[in-house]
Amino acid sequence: MTIVLWNIRSAWNVGSIMRSCDAVGADLILVGYTPIPEGSTLKAVIKTSIGAEKNVKWRSFPHYQDVLQYLPNFQHWGIEINQSSQDILSFLDEQKAKNTPVSWDNTCLWFGNEITGLTEEVSQHLSGQLHLPMKGKKESLNVSNTVTSAAYLWMWGSKAG
Repeated sequence: MTIVLWNIRSAWNVGSIMRSCDAVGADLILVGYTPIPEGSTLKAVIKTSIGAEKNVKWRSFPHYQDVLQYLPNFQHWGIEINQSSQDILSFLDEQKAKNTPVSWDNTCLWFGNEITGLTEEVSQHLSGQLHLPMKGKKESLNVSNTVTSAAYLWMWGSKAG
């Protein structure tokens, strides 16, 4: 499993997501202006990663197309609530019912900017879009909570789960 963060604004979110990646054994790719755990943003990232930045395998790329070229044989799923996205729970249940659990090793879950999400330009290059079901008035969770939830659900729905 590889988590891809595209244009995430907050170094604190990146640090928290690093902790989640460490917990589930996922790699991390940071794209665009997403803060990296080096230089001027290191202090803010480690405030919430609390050491996970030392354990998580991560890379950064300037453009989303670089990630697609770097991992061409992976399934790339956007986690983004919109009119064409499918409920991740339903999707995973369907895969299990068909006896075709999702892959853990060859999957990238993409998460977009905290305000604007993934753009249509990025989304059109992905295998599809999935979302967490929401019951309350808010239409989304904080991106770090979403990464944790989606990664654990994917683990449960994969052969690794």
